[in-house]
Amino acid sequence: MAHNRPYRDAALADLTVDQGTRPKMPPLAKAQDHHRQKGRHLAAIHRMYLREMTQIGQFLDDIDAGRAAPAGLVDVISGAKLVRNMQLFGTLCGRECQVLTFHHNAEEDMIFPQLNAQQIPALTQVVERLKTEHLVVHELLIRLDEAAQNLANDQTADHFETARALYKQLFAVVRSHFGYEETELQEALGLYVPVI
Repeated sequence: MAHNRPYRDAALADLTVDQGTRPKMPPLAKAQDHHRQKGRHLAAIHRMYLREMTQIGQFLDDIDAGRAAPAGLVDVISGAKLVRNMQLFGTLCGRECQVLTFHHNAEEDMIFPQLNAQQIPALTQVVERLKTEHLVVHELLIRLDEAAQNLANDQTADHFETARALYKQLFAVVRSHFGYEETELQEALGLYVPVI
């Protein structure tokens, strides 16, 4: 995934997830409360990532209010766990990108194959949609890292606004993506994935 950038030339407004076209997963007859509870573990992991992303937004607010230097944004982005994953795969992102990419790669390499092996058409459709959304998130992460570097090198209002717009888009997409994944995969994760 780290080297696949089908959205490289997409406009920022097009780097989104269309909630109206997402496939839905019907309830699984075999799922019980303990399966759903196991599936909810993913939500706890997601909350950690969202907390770190919120810190980036708070730092952008601090820059805007004059309480922080724009050059510090690079450190804030690269210092968060979400970015570290992507660096492991040779991208321009820092630590925040790395963690999210590692999370997505773990899903695609370990979890999604287990779910697809169930040969449940609705589940396969949800998994394929999640993979597509991972590519959108990945592109936004790369662009945010580049915007932070540009802002550190040239502290103009335009570079700041670009970084802020990318952050807002990324946060909205990731929050929506996580909610979709948690809702649609909750039962399937508990039933078909031994360890999350």
